[in-house]
Amino acid sequence: MAPVLGQLKQAIETDRNRHEAFIAYLQPFSNTYGDTKLLKSIYEPIIEFPKVIGLAVGTRPDCFTLETYDYLEDVSKRTYMSVEIGLQSGNDETLRLNYRGLDVKAFVNAITELSQRKIEIVAHVMIGLPFETRTQTMETARLLASLPVTGIKIHQLMIIAGTKAHEWYKEEKVKPLSLEEYADMLCDFLTQVRPDQCIHRIMADSTIKNGLVAPLWSAEKLKSIAFIHDVMEKRKLVQGSEY
Repeated sequence: MAPVLGQLKQAIETDRNRHEAFIAYLQPFSNTYGDTKLLKSIYEPIIEFPKVIGLAVGTRPDCFTLETYDYLEDVSKRTYMSVEIGLQSGNDETLRLNYRGLDVKAFVNAITELSQRKIEIVAHVMIGLPFETRTQTMETARLLASLPVTGIKIHQLMIIAGTKAHEWYKEEKVKPLSLEEYADMLCDFLTQVRPDQCIHRIMADSTIKNGLVAPLWSAEKLKSIAFIHDVMEKRKLVQGSEY
């Protein structure tokens, strides 16, 4: 636990002149994986840390128990609480082909349990996944629109060195989307989700130094986001217009 609090302290110290309050974000891996005793040993010191007013945790839909849901509900009554869950695709075949190890039902079950406890939910999805069609991607958007999901984070497929996707890329089985293709599909995706769903992110970014192989526009985040905004405006599209 000490390393986590050390990172938190350092982050707060770095931004202390710009912000007065902070939300601690447990992002890597699955932060609900473990019994409630373990989770409490991690969450509670963070919640009590000076200037921390909330907690956001990233996880998978298959990393919950009833005790976990109940504990998260307890936390949500004492501080701001947001749970981010990786769906990536609303198509079971896509999930199977990409070795996700779970199905859409597991995601829906997790969303249902969290929503019943009035916990904020953010879903992570990916556009351009290997072997997924445009139609299936739009079906994912409509699935999210039908569920009590508060926010959505959207990422493009990135080919990172040493991954399975990198193997497929070298074998020419997978071709990542160009910025033009991604922007076009993303904008259509946004018309399918609900108008009230907060879009937290419209692309991910990386660098060649960190293993990025393709698409290289992922390394030019500000330029790429500006391009996406321009496409949205030129096509006169509005989030939720097709909901």
